[in-house]
Amino acid sequence: MAISKDLLPYHWKKNPGRQSRLPLSRKWENTQVTFNTDKEIFLNHSLDSLFFPPGQEYEFKIPAGQYEFSTLVGLLGGTEFQSQVSGSFKIYSGDRKLGEWNLTGSVKERWTPKKEVLEIGESGSLRLVWESGDSYLFVGEPLLYPKEVLASFADSGKPKSVILIVIDSARKDFFGSYGYPYSVTPVMDQLAKESVFFENPFANGNWTKPSMMSFFHSEYSSNIGLGNSWFSTKPYQRKVYYGKNRDNLAKTFREAGYFSKTIMNNVFFLDYTTVGLDLGFHNSFQVGMDIVDTEVLTNHAIQFVNESKDKPYFLHFNLNTPHASYSPPPEDMAVVRSVVPTDVFYKYESPVQRYLGEMHYTDREIGRLVEALKKQGTYDETMIIVTGDHGELFSAHHDYSYHFIMQTRFGHGETHYDEEIAVPYFIKLPKSIQDSLGSDLAKNGNGGQIRIPGQSSLLSLAPTLLGFLDLLPKGSTYRGVDYSACIRTTGVCLKESFIYTEGRMSESVRTENYKYIRRYPGFTTVRRTSAGEPHTMAEELYDLKKDSEEKNNLSPLPEGESLLQIARADFRRENFLKRNHLRILIPPCSEPLCRDFLSLNVQGSIYDWEVSDAIQLSSGSAKTISLQKESKATPTSRLGEEVVFKTVNPELGAMFSFSRNGKTIPVRFGRYGLEYQRSMNHLEDLIVSERQPEGFPSSPLPWVYNDGAFSGTKESEVQREMGKEVKKILETWGYIHE
Repeated sequence: MAISKDLLPYHWKKNPGRQSRLPLSRKWENTQVTFNTDKEIFLNHSLDSLFFPPGQEYEFKIPAGQYEFSTLVGLLGGTEFQSQVSGSFKIYSGDRKLGEWNLTGSVKERWTPKKEVLEIGESGSLRLVWESGDSYLFVGEPLLYPKEVLASFADSGKPKSVILIVIDSARKDFFGSYGYPYSVTPVMDQLAKESVFFENPFANGNWTKPSMMSFFHSEYSSNIGLGNSWFSTKPYQRKVYYGKNRDNLAKTFREAGYFSKTIMNNVFFLDYTTVGLDLGFHNSFQVGMDIVDTEVLTNHAIQFVNESKDKPYFLHFNLNTPHASYSPPPEDMAVVRSVVPTDVFYKYESPVQRYLGEMHYTDREIGRLVEALKKQGTYDETMIIVTGDHGELFSAHHDYSYHFIMQTRFGHGETHYDEEIAVPYFIKLPKSIQDSLGSDLAKNGNGGQIRIPGQSSLLSLAPTLLGFLDLLPKGSTYRGVDYSACIRTTGVCLKESFIYTEGRMSESVRTENYKYIRRYPGFTTVRRTSAGEPHTMAEELYDLKKDSEEKNNLSPLPEGESLLQIARADFRRENFLKRNHLRILIPPCSEPLCRDFLSLNVQGSIYDWEVSDAIQLSSGSAKTISLQKESKATPTSRLGEEVVFKTVNPELGAMFSFSRNGKTIPVRFGRYGLEYQRSMNHLEDLIVSERQPEGFPSSPLPWVYNDGAFSGTKESEVQREMGKEVKKILETWGYIHE
């Protein structure tokens, strides 16, 4: 039976698997399903699963031989309150039964490990059959390893597994390896001494979602459809994200034969939440309880690496400390008090003191994981990456923005100062790779540490670690710098001259010389404290050579004008974000004097615009804008003037009106140039055109269309020809007038 729809709508913690590329008629056969296996700590355990309704079977063709088959199985009833589940799972090669698991009496919504050695016959058939009357089976994270592959891992030493440690809210300046004079993070500082060490790294998002999505995909969050403004993932964003074939770390490791797992307190990697997405992890272990989560997550990580030591894996290990609420265990605060001098400690405000305690707690927990790797003998050949998703704002002189979540300046996601986007970033290589390096960087005499000078960004994380492992896909969509190439060969690394970072309806560009911060139109009002007086700050500019602490905003000052013009020009030339463009033609003036007025309401909010100096522009909100233009008829004025608005979100609709000399005139819309006296609702389908419509530049009437340059509206050749035919028919009907 092909499964095209959700057969268990009552269990809402699931989504179609996104990595199998099944057609829509079969999309639910591969399911990402989540069981809440511990309600005290909100443990949501999500597995990429084969879905078996009663009577379902699947057959796979694989080469003959001996295999190890392992999985976690779980069951649900056909109805929410069904008390018992039952059934038998049978494994065949052709007609020969290889195994049978009687699952009658299993506890609902629990994952149970199963393993079987399978001998696949010459037919190459592996058939999985679920026999049940009323119960639904999920065969989670099904792994099928040929015995010779497992043996090859044993013969060649341990596999080069990868652990990506992400520390939420980790400021780099409290690490000894980045210059902090007191030993708050001794475990990670020792790791840094053995690593490829990035001296001045920055995140590409100032809060968790845009930052992590960017370094998992090596692409800016907005460019993969997810934006930067809020937790929820809107339907149009999911459509853009899932509608395009893009690489991410979990997917690449999965396709290379690695088992992929995330252990986290982070809902952004769970699809069912309407917040997160399915990146392709076989197994997602998500604890939703603050304070107690760190120890639970570390215990599970230790259990995982012990159980998985003989197979290659990619583990994303995400600790929510030292994120607020800054609640370290007393023993960690005691250590901080013993290593940080009293006079220094009491210069810090209380949240910063507790933050230091959580930094030590985080380091201690990571130390437990490192010790487990050393004890099992896999530490040397395990690649370990340490980074943070963003920093944390502490400085009083940076209290320009009211933190709507934490209700205090201590937090993140509101500003773009270095303390909020500077993060630790280093990669401990497997010893066999470290020993093989021959570059000048690898011979720098730092006791195994390879230092990368200058500014860098987490956009480089995915291509660099995959490059070291020779796993970069051909023609990949990863856009960051692969530092493994220069470390292995030339010793000369590419420079990340411009580091772009997203925030909530804001963005920044950092160079070695300046920091330029820009807020989207309609989102320029900020305030100093929750009770402070609001004021408008559309831009900020800092000379980093003279003002490394970013205290003196040059953007409104005469002495900053020349640098501001350079920063604006750099920003527009680099064109970091892909956007839809709403393109509007203002027709040429055919009267002695034309006073044009245009008003626009954009569904997707306004990001930026391109208009000439002859146009006066004003914006009352994030979605509304008005233009005024005064012109005269000339003998050569046969072509109109194009005005371009970039939109924040990929929504396509717009409301539009145009008047000339006080008279409202019709407007043409979209690819066909359909005329309306005034704009209509729900014009999404009519307004889109992937290319400039025929007759657009010389139209005597205003014309507006959305090019869908980002969200995608590509037409096939057949659709283009159909469009020409439709246009002719519409002309004969009188809908289009030339």
